[in-house]
Amino acid sequence: MAQHPKNPEATPQVEPPLVPALPDRRRAFRTSRATVSPGPRHITLSYGSTFVVCDHDGGMRPRDGRLCGLFSDDTRFISRHELLLNDRPLTCLAAARLSFRHARWTYTAASLPSPEAMDVGGRVTVTLDRVVSARRLREDYRVRFYGAVPATMLQLQLESDFADLFEVRTQRWQRRPGVNTSWVRGSRLETRYHRDGFVRRCLVRILPQSRPVSYANGALRFPIERWTDDEWKVSVQYDLIATAGARPSMRRGPESGTDRGDRAERLRSRWHRTVARTHTDDLRLQLAFDQAVEDFAALRLYDHDFSPDVWIPAAGIPWYVAVFGRDSIIASLQALPVHPLFAVGTLQKLAQWQAHELDPRRDAEPGKICHEMRSGEWAHFGTIPHSPYYGTADATPLYLLLLGETYRWLGDAGLLHRLRHTAERCLDWIDRYGDRDGDGLQEYAPQTPSGYRNQSWRDAHDGVLDEAGGFPKHPIATCEMQAYVYAAKRDVAELFAAWGDHERAMRLRREATDLQRRFMERFWLPEERTVAFALDGDKRPLGTATSNPGHCLWSGILGGNRVQPVVDRLMRADLFTGFGLRTLSSDHPSYDPHSYQRGSVWPHDTIIAAAGMRRYGRDEEAWRLIDGILEAASALDGFQLPELFAGLQRQPLDAPVPYEHANVPQAWAAGSVFHAVRILLGLEPDIPNGRLYLNPALPPWCRELVLDNLRVGGQRITVEARRRSDGASAFEVRGHLGPLQVVHGPPPWWRTEE
Repeated sequence: MAQHPKNPEATPQVEPPLVPALPDRRRAFRTSRATVSPGPRHITLSYGSTFVVCDHDGGMRPRDGRLCGLFSDDTRFISRHELLLNDRPLTCLAAARLSFRHARWTYTAASLPSPEAMDVGGRVTVTLDRVVSARRLREDYRVRFYGAVPATMLQLQLESDFADLFEVRTQRWQRRPGVNTSWVRGSRLETRYHRDGFVRRCLVRILPQSRPVSYANGALRFPIERWTDDEWKVSVQYDLIATAGARPSMRRGPESGTDRGDRAERLRSRWHRTVARTHTDDLRLQLAFDQAVEDFAALRLYDHDFSPDVWIPAAGIPWYVAVFGRDSIIASLQALPVHPLFAVGTLQKLAQWQAHELDPRRDAEPGKICHEMRSGEWAHFGTIPHSPYYGTADATPLYLLLLGETYRWLGDAGLLHRLRHTAERCLDWIDRYGDRDGDGLQEYAPQTPSGYRNQSWRDAHDGVLDEAGGFPKHPIATCEMQAYVYAAKRDVAELFAAWGDHERAMRLRREATDLQRRFMERFWLPEERTVAFALDGDKRPLGTATSNPGHCLWSGILGGNRVQPVVDRLMRADLFTGFGLRTLSSDHPSYDPHSYQRGSVWPHDTIIAAAGMRRYGRDEEAWRLIDGILEAASALDGFQLPELFAGLQRQPLDAPVPYEHANVPQAWAAGSVFHAVRILLGLEPDIPNGRLYLNPALPPWCRELVLDNLRVGGQRITVEARRRSDGASAFEVRGHLGPLQVVHGPPPWWRTEE
């Protein structure tokens, strides 16, 4: 076990133990600020593709266009859920989200009137436990009586509209005459929707079946006689059945049998045993990391095609409970230090959905990696093109980046061999279709009027604007698209070398170098001393100030004397809020801090820029960005980072303002915490070449950082880093390394020269 000071020539110093006892990680974080909700004020529970969105009191009331209900397979199975006692609403006393799939509510009704409307003193309390598993929701009700309480009627009002998720999202409703409800007395309520072979069924069971129950006027009614033990119990189980639309291999979680709940808990325990954990003296980072682990547990999608530990991250809840090309890839890249098998699942699933033909309606071209796969009614019948939809210009090079990173991390030659054809087809797409006009740069343009106008990561309709706030002419070449292809070709060159095709490897390296040269010629703005946001359809550089150049730093495409000006530009007050980087400068005429991508802050975007700064040795700027995101997390309930938040300038004792429709949890927001840990540790495995590169740089606010149960190759190790009194960072590696050599310093594939 060796200790590596940052400067190996320095005189050895006597230091305290590397990792002293850390504070109790369960201790509440003390702050003088009030915390705010990271997103809309509702409670979300999820497991795989099944999720519940309800009001704080547990009810589901589809009013004012709000999202609520029980969803699975992009379908709303329960649209209304209201709990009553003797036709009166209950008062919610407490609501607690106990895990990503379990919540508990406590209600009361004082001076409860009898069904005969005869007021009698006394009190009734009702406790509801709601647990989600794969295609199932279970509700356990416990009713307790205090004082003189007469016979009571518990009522559960239910409605099923079977709306497609995109209906709920767009508020464009369609009539469904094919909905039928049947009641098997005292046993089962079944609501069924059928349309030309597309079937959705919601089966509601009462447990135990001996409980007296009736159904009328959309309500289950449970007569309750006071028991001698003053408590009455009943369970309601909702089974959600989809017999068309869902992809067969993605239709169920592994706990799809009769004991789904028990198996789900076993899998949750297994998840916590297999993921890496961090220990640090910075409680913001500690608690944000712990929450991110829970968020990724909530976002796991299981696939029967893969092994039990191979998962695919859904993009976010509630709007993006699906496989997304770009989102799933970036989240898997971020999660490599914590659970690298996310990357394996994402690579394999996206390979299965790689496009094989031209289909303009779906923006599909041979070799292209998909943007979004949906399984609801609208996708099934072609109302939307998401079966899957391919309107993304960056998922294909990002796929190659993930493949290269995963091979360096795991050294899995078998996986590499299985995905070689997929990688070759990705390269063909980049050269044939990604470069739409033959100028050697990557551009995008929708193939039909219904296609996404913008197909980079800023894919909102107004996410890409010129300096005056207008829509640029297509095709559009954003700066980060060139950066991704540059990095992808450099990475894939190493894969072809591993396959023994050294001639192709050399050609790819030359192509990357040529692209870098063209990029600097076409995108550099000498007066602004930064990178252009994009080139429009006339090849005019757009001087719109955005956060996108941070992705260019991350990729390594910048060199020479161009790095520091780009870093300085990103850190100016019109882009850096103190919490993170705005997507659009506050000086721009279209700036709106509360919009989706015209000045908001996206945690993953900020941390990608921090990674780029760290790559080029700009540690202090990287620390400021990471510190800003952690400050934002510390002001949010549960230290849970949302998809985005408002780009308002940070003030003392301030908290970030939530975005109205943010996904919480969201994969690449949670993954940004994992990415930050990797950045601070300078952690870069190269398993095929038998090396583990470590180059920690801990800031003054984080003096100890441990990553435990870290999987590299086939080994499990612990990396411990500590900031020394002279400001340098030392580290130790513990565990069985086998033939792996620990190297102190950056990896050779980083471009760090000025």
